[in-house]
Amino acid sequence: METRTAPQWIRDKEKRYRRAGRMWGGGGCLGLLAEGGVLAFLWISRASPWAYLSLAFYAGLAALGFLRPEKRAERYETASLALKAAIARYEAEPDLPESALSEADQRAHEALRVERIRSAPDWIRSRRRRYRLRILGWVSPAMLALILPLAAVLFEWRRMRTWHVAPLAAVFILLLAGGMFKASKLSKAAGALSEAIERYEYESAATESALQEADQRASEALEGR
Repeated sequence: METRTAPQWIRDKEKRYRRAGRMWGGGGCLGLLAEGGVLAFLWISRASPWAYLSLAFYAGLAALGFLRPEKRAERYETASLALKAAIARYEAEPDLPESALSEADQRAHEALRVERIRSAPDWIRSRRRRYRLRILGWVSPAMLALILPLAAVLFEWRRMRTWHVAPLAAVFILLLAGGMFKASKLSKAAGALSEAIERYEYESAATESALQEADQRASEALEGR
């Protein structure tokens, strides 16, 4: 059986996606190292233990939450695997047209979530927004309990000691545990809607019926089913 080689353009793109996936896969480790560096610096500066923990928490949460390196790595890996599978099939099946590679390239591009095809309807976006606001309402009291230790670091309040903020630590733990418990069902519901909205906005094969199904799953999650 005669074999053939896939065009260079798709092979180069697969390699580029694979390298990008590895780079973003190491982003999470770099984030942890940076957070450790903040802890080390504040330890050398003899800051309050609770204060430097709170500062590191905010810095790490903001950086990793914005960049989402693990999510980006997963998307690039998915795109790389899709192209690799299309290349293998193209080279193994002489009758397969080159248009199959273009279609695989389009699907891989959609998997990266870099270009929005369309916008989700307002009804499901507003519903997700309500869920997120309710989650914020449950966890925000715990976040407010960290403001004083964080201010102690930023403004160098030398008189503050660990035992001064120990009650705040206890309040923070209680509020966070209670808030996360109350927000767990809301998080599942919002997650189901977010996943459906993202697929609808970035994947050409997604349909609005999938949004209806996601809304049903979100309602079931809130009811604890």
